[in-house]
Amino acid sequence: MLKNMSALIVIFMTLSSPSFAEPSVWESNKLTIYSATDLDAIAPVLAAFRANYPNMEVVYREFNTQELDKAIRANPLQDQPDVVISSAMDLQVRLVNDGYAQPVLDTAVETLPSWANWRNEVIGFTYEPIVFVYNKAAFKNKPVPLTHESLASVMRSEDAFFAHKVGSYDARRSGIGYLVATQDEVTSSISGRLQESLGRAHTKVFGQTSSLLDGLASGELIFGYNLLGSYSFARERRDNRIGVVIPQDYALVVSRAVFISKHARHELNAQRFVSFLISKEGQEVIAKHSKLVALNPDIDALLSQQKLQDHTINFHPIPLGPALMVYLDNSKRRRFLKAWENALLPE
Repeated sequence: MLKNMSALIVIFMTLSSPSFAEPSVWESNKLTIYSATDLDAIAPVLAAFRANYPNMEVVYREFNTQELDKAIRANPLQDQPDVVISSAMDLQVRLVNDGYAQPVLDTAVETLPSWANWRNEVIGFTYEPIVFVYNKAAFKNKPVPLTHESLASVMRSEDAFFAHKVGSYDARRSGIGYLVATQDEVTSSISGRLQESLGRAHTKVFGQTSSLLDGLASGELIFGYNLLGSYSFARERRDNRIGVVIPQDYALVVSRAVFISKHARHELNAQRFVSFLISKEGQEVIAKHSKLVALNPDIDALLSQQKLQDHTINFHPIPLGPALMVYLDNSKRRRFLKAWENALLPE
């Protein structure tokens, strides 16, 4: 699939906020997408959409979550991309709340789970559990922690084994890392104790999932806490050095959120693309060909890898909505990050 991508998509890779200069003339055969999704993870979806519209030029620009949010805010509404995609659901909700989006017109939006749709303006189109990842060689003769409770306990009782070998997201630099860390606090009564255990293990923090997975595969790290399931499962399929666990006590679920810019220059094409993402065809492409997990995934297939039945895991989808903005309040964010640093990075 990727061999043909150069003919289908114009790619702009960036690690900082770029210039947003765009042609002033509306072009009916163009679609511009700004996304915090790895191109190789979503490429089959873009190719399948493009196959339905062979004359359309799709421009895809890749950011990390926080840079994407800053890039959108740096420019007036009339200079926005057509579509914005990010797994940082809280940042997406805040952009929509601040007037950056327009409604998705497809009636299929009404059939989405309530937690995956806010005001018909920002919708989730994937179902991505937050998981534990481990180095198989390191745990060859040891049981792998299957719950948050067991992880907190074993990191205390076997601190020498875990010391300097645990990795997680840097909540200060990673949008998805901050979202998941705050939702842990909302969801779990032991989040504080677990953070302290992660701190005792001298957990290393990273801004990107790929760096964490590289460290786990090489053995530099032996355990990864709260990683994005889509990328982790995709890596596990092609790298037998790592294993993935969906925590049995509860598993937060992130839904990659998409919205159409309020003043999208190619509004019709943007509507077509979002409709494709939630259509049966689009969901099948996501499930069968991409490195993402579809909103209506074959959960049994995921769980079969864990040798579990679906009732043994408490999936906890994070709802799109204004509650996600609570931890984006500047004073609340500062207090949370200060407590997170004190617990996780005591040095």
